[in-house]
Amino acid sequence: MARNTSTPRVGLITTMSLDTTWPESFVRYAGEIHRQAHELFRGLGYEVVAQDGIARTNAEMTAQGEHLRAQHAEVLVLQVATWTYSNTAISAALASDVPVIVWSNATPGRFGIVGASIVRGSLDAMGIRNAMLHGVAEDPAFIRRLDLLCRSYAAAMRLRGQTLGMGGFRCMGMYTALFDPLHWRKKFGIDVDNWEQAVVVQRAREMDDAEAKRFLAWMKQEFGRVVPKDEVMLAQIRLYLALRELVQEKGYDFIAVKCLPDMPSFYTTFCVAHAMLNDRSDLYGPKESIVCGCEADANGTLTMQMLKLLTGGPALFTDVLGFDAEAGSMTLCNCGSQPTDFARCRKDVYWVTEGLAEFQWKIGGACPQYVARSGEVTFARLGRLRDRDIMLITSGTVVEKDREALRALNYQQPQAFVNLHCSSQGFVDQLRSNHIHMVYGQYTEHLKELCRVLDIEVMEPR
Repeated sequence: MARNTSTPRVGLITTMSLDTTWPESFVRYAGEIHRQAHELFRGLGYEVVAQDGIARTNAEMTAQGEHLRAQHAEVLVLQVATWTYSNTAISAALASDVPVIVWSNATPGRFGIVGASIVRGSLDAMGIRNAMLHGVAEDPAFIRRLDLLCRSYAAAMRLRGQTLGMGGFRCMGMYTALFDPLHWRKKFGIDVDNWEQAVVVQRAREMDDAEAKRFLAWMKQEFGRVVPKDEVMLAQIRLYLALRELVQEKGYDFIAVKCLPDMPSFYTTFCVAHAMLNDRSDLYGPKESIVCGCEADANGTLTMQMLKLLTGGPALFTDVLGFDAEAGSMTLCNCGSQPTDFARCRKDVYWVTEGLAEFQWKIGGACPQYVARSGEVTFARLGRLRDRDIMLITSGTVVEKDREALRALNYQQPQAFVNLHCSSQGFVDQLRSNHIHMVYGQYTEHLKELCRVLDIEVMEPR
């Protein structure tokens, strides 16, 4: 379905100055560390874009930079073997048009730091996003930092050329969900295409009945329970099949649905569609997680897409529904819009009748009831502070509880019980939306680097 979410693509150029007085041993050494770096990135799971041999002259550096751009490299690792000329490095950076990681070769007697530091300073002077690392490929700590920067920068650049399919507009008065599509296009390279929910409902009604019934039979076998009437489940499944079709037809990379308050009264909600799109498998087998945000929350959906590009997904769309300041804990829950991959297993997921009482329902709704599995997690939320893009970034630990713990807030809906790694007051000080987004794993440093490249101000609770 989605495009341009493949393995991170790293561009590699190794350089040294064009002086003809270098001993041949230095030139051979530069070629050897170029080959070693190539193998290092392949071993880390990257697709490497690089030409054979080092680049030294302005023409060579420009040509290699243009090659990286033509091959859609997402980050340039510029390995400085020894002393080099910064003007040639600028030519490569401008031609590649991606953030640069200056790799200062730390081998004793090779003087990599001399050339790398002037390259880094020149990149800064030109306003080219960059970072500098000093180390060798044999150092595990250096490799970890290099890997973190490459993945973060590649995720940021992979947003370029992507399209958000937005279904509906402002939901229930949420200013925090709104955005400026021209600003997104200019800053992130994201296009926004709008579609109407009525169109998807019509598609859903025209979906093949036999296929919807086959999908329901799979759900009854795959999940622990399916409680709602078949009429409700089949309507929700048809919405999922219609959205899958729309994503493929339009080439959307990620989507958002408005859903509330309109959908319950004339059809049903998108809860099955939301869960199945964000999940990494369905009736048809393994698939890519397709970010689907809820309540027309563009800022939340973009946050999820950033998390997905870093981790492969899925990412969680949820409310901070309960908060215990004294315990430093929170309960996360949003309607039924949560992927089932966050449960310990699908047999722990019960599809139950949606319990939202504030809406008029035509036939009723369905949502996945479960308790999120335990594990270390990362939270993020994109927003605006006056005229600045900001992102809340923090981490926590999900504590798995008994299903009965759901009754404290809403027994009908999935929940995650989280102990924060920051202070309660620090979290409240930086919380500017009811919605927050979560992935399993520790990615706070990745997110901070992604924000640095995209000029997003980090709001990290203490």
